[in-house]
Amino acid sequence: MAAVSPTLPNKPGGSRFKQQTLPAWKPVFTANCVIPVFLIFGVIFIPVGVVLLLESNKISEMTLDYTNCTSSDFTSCTELRRDRSVQAMAQPCMCNVEFELTEDWTSTVYVYYRLTEFYQNHRRYLKSLNQEQLLGDVHTTSSCIPNAFKTAAGRPIVPCGMISNSRFNDSFTLLNNSITNSTEMLWQRDNIAWTEDIKYKFANPTAESGGFAGTHRPTYWQQNVSLLPGMLQNEDLAVWMRTAALPKFRKLYARIPGGLKRGNYTIQVQYNYPIKRGDKNIVLSTVGWIGGKNAFLAIAYLAVGGLSILGGCLLLVIYAMYGKKKQDVSKMH
Repeated sequence: MAAVSPTLPNKPGGSRFKQQTLPAWKPVFTANCVIPVFLIFGVIFIPVGVVLLLESNKISEMTLDYTNCTSSDFTSCTELRRDRSVQAMAQPCMCNVEFELTEDWTSTVYVYYRLTEFYQNHRRYLKSLNQEQLLGDVHTTSSCIPNAFKTAAGRPIVPCGMISNSRFNDSFTLLNNSITNSTEMLWQRDNIAWTEDIKYKFANPTAESGGFAGTHRPTYWQQNVSLLPGMLQNEDLAVWMRTAALPKFRKLYARIPGGLKRGNYTIQVQYNYPIKRGDKNIVLSTVGWIGGKNAFLAIAYLAVGGLSILGGCLLLVIYAMYGKKKQDVSKMH
């Protein structure tokens, strides 16, 4: 009597799907399909890169370093601000940064401040704020550690946390030296923050809740938040609170809608912000439809397009020298 083979518990069913015998398309990458793909990518990417590079070169940009600027009495503002004593912080320090434009900047000029070696992306720094407080509940100070969030008198600091405490507070004034007596030029300081940030992330306390009564300014601030334009909805504060991902960053300070004529200019700097390392810069820039001046994307397109053309030509030479005939390829099926 023949023995009955045991049934395997994990044996798959007999369907074509479970047996993986469904019809499938198995492409064979021949030279006739690979080489044109490489060449097409090159033909598309190189013109795009050229257009982006030309557009980037049309954008005007100037970076002015004022890290180690000195006042009119040759006082180093950098060294003065590194002294955190009350007397040193109360002493003003003004310095001038001069520059020349050799051609007219006809479109809107955007003014940025730029910091380097400032790590706004540090985990503890990012977590050191209280979103409920920024939305008007000024007596809520949890999650503001490790920065001290209450004074010795027990009054809550508004806004609390390391992000707001380290807010950039240098101020700038632009003078046109091409006009007699160096006329001050007006720039727009409104609409520099994201509309969504002002609308959804910041709100002032209501009068019914007591407003800012019983609160204290952050340790390194020179005035209470209630004295700022817009208070908690101050646009400079909102710009600073949108933290940067990299240690080198710039943030919008003002706009000059009418552009700038060629000539000599001076930026008066009210030097308030202390730094231990890194640089502080003022950046003047126009923008185009690709944004600010940045050739990286153009170079990336040109590099990929050039490599594609080179790869396609190399494969074409190899195919011409060593390629198999069509009849040989058909035997591979």
